[in-house]
Amino acid sequence: MSNRLRGLTRKGKLERGFIKERYGKSKQLRFLNGHPLIPMGYVQTRDAQHKKKTINRYTPEGRAEIHKNLGVNTDTMIWLMRTPVLDKSIEFADNRISLFAAQYGRCAITGTELMPYDLRCHHKVPLENGGTDKYSNLVLVTEAVHLLIHATLEETIQKYLKQLQLNKKQLEKLNKLRKLAGTPAIA
Repeated sequence: MSNRLRGLTRKGKLERGFIKERYGKSKQLRFLNGHPLIPMGYVQTRDAQHKKKTINRYTPEGRAEIHKNLGVNTDTMIWLMRTPVLDKSIEFADNRISLFAAQYGRCAITGTELMPYDLRCHHKVPLENGGTDKYSNLVLVTEAVHLLIHATLEETIQKYLKQLQLNKKQLEKLNKLRKLAGTPAIA
């Protein structure tokens, strides 16, 4: 065994990633030919958590428990699936549904629950400025937030700011979207 571990040192370079994140602070970390060896004494374990017995797909109560944990308004999700966007691509329609699930049915700026009549899918970089219908270029917001992103008149901006009552963090998110859309930031 001793012949196999030639080149074992305490010095080496950790690239960013799982090993650096989990074991980078350990004084037991060693390197073999430049590759990190995970220190067994620094490994931490957790007990497995048991699943609720009520959750299963065979009873109505179990199915209700599954859907409750999803945290998304299923009626709005079904509306999104059944309501096509006529002048947009299929990629846009698919990404809109995926975003709704990823954002848990909430506005990206205010965090309020999105309803079908109030839901707008905003292109971060507008199509006319070279934007696409890709998932990374879309965000779901309420109608008031969408109008505020594109607003240029001071009276319109003040009207929606008063209506939404945004905090500092929300205003920062809004200004990022305004900058990408080509409108000036709100002070």
